[in-house]
Amino acid sequence: MSGLSDRERRLIAVLILVALIAFGWLAVLSPIISGFETRAATRERLALVQASNQRLIDNIARLRRQAEAQKADSPRFHIIAPTPEAAAEALKDRVSGLVTAGGGEVRALQDIEAGEGRIELRIEARLGEGELVGLLERLRNAEPLLIVTSLSVAAPAANPSAAVSTPDLDVRIDVAASHSPA
Repeated sequence: MSGLSDRERRLIAVLILVALIAFGWLAVLSPIISGFETRAATRERLALVQASNQRLIDNIARLRRQAEAQKADSPRFHIIAPTPEAAAEALKDRVSGLVTAGGGEVRALQDIEAGEGRIELRIEARLGEGELVGLLERLRNAEPLLIVTSLSVAAPAANPSAAVSTPDLDVRIDVAASHSPA
């Protein structure tokens, strides 16, 4: 068997050179370039995070003022009490006070099961027609803000011996409010 021709030797040399270049690329240069690309992406992400953080730092004073204003305004929207039971009692006192302030008579107060952060109350009262309108107006303007979830009105049977007057109404009102711990 004879040796390789010059042409075959050159072809093998070129193939070996290409293999060395490919090996050098895959083993040495590719990981280095990949590391550069990874670090560039990390630098870009960190620059975005830093810019976002700088905007937050620049807005700290404004955000603090807003938080303080919201905290000061919280009693307008929530009944502040350490427990839901204490908040329910405060709501009972407030609503029964609103009923009696208009000349109504509280017949019954009952807690209604409510979701987390809410308290609900059912109140049964006897009111005159004008007193009912006044009560609804006081509930609408009460602070903390109260939500009337249900209103039922029933007129008792007419009493023929009574003088001509507006009859008292039996009223059942479900009221909800938000609760926040002290």
